[in-house]
Amino acid sequence: MSENGSRKKVVILGGGVGGYISLKRLARRAAESGVGLDITLVSESPHHDFQPLYADIALNLTQPEKVRAPVKNFAKLGARVVIDRATRIDAADRRVKLEKEGELEYDYLVVSVGTRYGWDAYPGLAEAGVHNYTLEGALEMRRELARFRGGDVIVLVPEVPHRCGMYPYEVATFLAETLKSRGVKHSVTLVTPGDKPLGPLGPDISQAWAEKMEELGVEFVGLGTKTLEEVDREKRMVRAGGYEGRYDLLIKVPPSRLPSVLEASEGFVWKQDPRFAPTRGDTFRHPEYDDVFMTGEHSMPPAGLVTAGIPVHYASEVAADNLVADILGVGEVVDPCGMMPCVGYFGTSGFAGYCSSPYDESQGKRVLKCFTIARSPLVKFFKQAFYHAWIEAIKTL
Repeated sequence: MSENGSRKKVVILGGGVGGYISLKRLARRAAESGVGLDITLVSESPHHDFQPLYADIALNLTQPEKVRAPVKNFAKLGARVVIDRATRIDAADRRVKLEKEGELEYDYLVVSVGTRYGWDAYPGLAEAGVHNYTLEGALEMRRELARFRGGDVIVLVPEVPHRCGMYPYEVATFLAETLKSRGVKHSVTLVTPGDKPLGPLGPDISQAWAEKMEELGVEFVGLGTKTLEEVDREKRMVRAGGYEGRYDLLIKVPPSRLPSVLEASEGFVWKQDPRFAPTRGDTFRHPEYDDVFMTGEHSMPPAGLVTAGIPVHYASEVAADNLVADILGVGEVVDPCGMMPCVGYFGTSGFAGYCSSPYDESQGKRVLKCFTIARSPLVKFFKQAFYHAWIEAIKTL
């Protein structure tokens, strides 16, 4: 602690939502508690992109310069910022290897490096269709939508869980309502594993989205336990679990795969599903290394949570609280409720839900219990205002 001159070294991997929230929370908790921390944040990109706004770029609701801020601004929160790529974690020796800057030693490590996109996991998926899961992809999707003059749209989810579970429903209903209002002849089909819309979020939210899709004429094709078989680019066909559908416009969701730094590190592949990395659902510590916290999308399914920014935000706060509590020697911090909002576009309107995620010790993970609280244009405006305020706050640090 700061009183005796010893300052703990904390390394944060990732300059996205998890890295930013971890840094903010640690800086605040350390100041409140009198804990001395030397924090280094490592980001592969010099930009902090608020990635949920990529969809707004694709739908021509905002511009690229509105979604990003410089990662170097994080230094104003009390961290040394290193723009480099982490290539390996040696948790046994408390070291992180970087591509250019050598090695970093740590007392505590926070890992929030997102997810990797496995486009090559299914035949034809990489070559066909458009998406908005990168800035470049969002700009391409915007161009394709501007050229679209009508026809059959397929929104394709190859497998679950995937990044931002509500997104396919948002884009399908938004396009259906927008195209209808413009008098464009169209059909929109959402193809996804599962039996009901947003089934993991419970019957209340699932029913709300089912009603919205029916209202707008969006066809829901649930594949159950099956996944994508192939996309035939030449014939413009999607084949999945017995379903065959032709498209004029294909909007695709990327399969989630483990980031390369975790794949290359001993003990960072979840044995039950190698697409993800292990974590404890109560404190978000690594199951084998108490000094490592796993707060990125790569670790949300093992915790019982969905792969989206809000759970990452929540996990980062819980992890930061536990890191500081560990230094102070006051025991672990476990949020008994884990309340998280859930907001999105609902056609051209807005949807708000709320989820509790209490930790179930018998299952070793959190259990989602979600319900609808509002369907209103005001939610849409709130979402847009919050997203843009996030970026402006970093720009003006």
